[in-house]
Amino acid sequence: MKTFEALNRLPSTPQEMMWLRERMETLSVKESLILSAALMGKPACDARDVINIFQTMSDYEVCYPAGSYEALGRFCLYYDAQLPQELGDYIDLEQLGKNYEDEHPGVFIGNCYVEYSYQGPATRYDGTNLAACVDDGWSVKVKLASERCPDGVWLRLPDYEDANDGRPDEMRITLDELGVKGVDECTLLEARCILPDAGDLTEQYDRASDLVYDGQNLGFVLDERGQGMQNFMELYAGALEYEDCRTLAEALDIAESLNRYEIIPDVSLREYAEQELKKQGVALPESVAASFHYEEYAAALLERRGFLLTRDDSAYVGKVGQTFFGMTMT
Repeated sequence: MKTFEALNRLPSTPQEMMWLRERMETLSVKESLILSAALMGKPACDARDVINIFQTMSDYEVCYPAGSYEALGRFCLYYDAQLPQELGDYIDLEQLGKNYEDEHPGVFIGNCYVEYSYQGPATRYDGTNLAACVDDGWSVKVKLASERCPDGVWLRLPDYEDANDGRPDEMRITLDELGVKGVDECTLLEARCILPDAGDLTEQYDRASDLVYDGQNLGFVLDERGQGMQNFMELYAGALEYEDCRTLAEALDIAESLNRYEIIPDVSLREYAEQELKKQGVALPESVAASFHYEEYAAALLERRGFLLTRDDSAYVGKVGQTFFGMTMT
């Protein structure tokens, strides 16, 4: 990859270069446009600059198709002003595109116009917090190939075209790059899911469009976070592990019934034990309480109630309302 070869010559640490190599391995068509535009606007001095571009990609807006001032004016007319198409015959689209550029500085690249962030370049990686710089704003990534692109390109989900008044997003940009009208005209080369428990996606779907559909739904589930549910990701990950989830379809089913599960973090075991003792009307004498193993008692109680300790030993997870050994969770 030529872009990575150029970045490879920048001053960097081995850890930074490994991070960039892994991140660029699944770079989508839209992301590659943003990266190129960002580097055109402000060339990178070192790997830290490039990592910050990746960490702030959501701050960039991609207008597509809009590869010229006239095309940008048409984009503005249809997607921003949302005026009838026939009015375009009476508007100086080139001037409209230039006006848009004045209000939204950016750069033309390929068949699109990439707007820079209003806030300017943000610094989220300071050279010391690489572990915190994770690529987590996606659900599924699929690598699709076509006659035009036999080596394949990456599509990053979810796609937000429908949610953004029809503004073309990842899907349109990728399909146009592939030279096809639909996903099922492509060959699925590879697929990745942000949920490790989802298994090998390429073995689960006969049609690429079905995989994309489920990837979209998962993306919206992760965006909504259970409509503000507290500790959503911890609970969801625990529920997937509890059910021994192996497919994306199973992961979506579990997401729809997440209120059936409960997770007790390891740090909350003492509080859980105290609450259970209180429910039973048990008041430990001060001398006994000082030597009582609350955490061990809570763990034993949870295991009897069918809860499982997560693989990383961070929490117990189980279903609400199930009966184990004569005990019912309520």
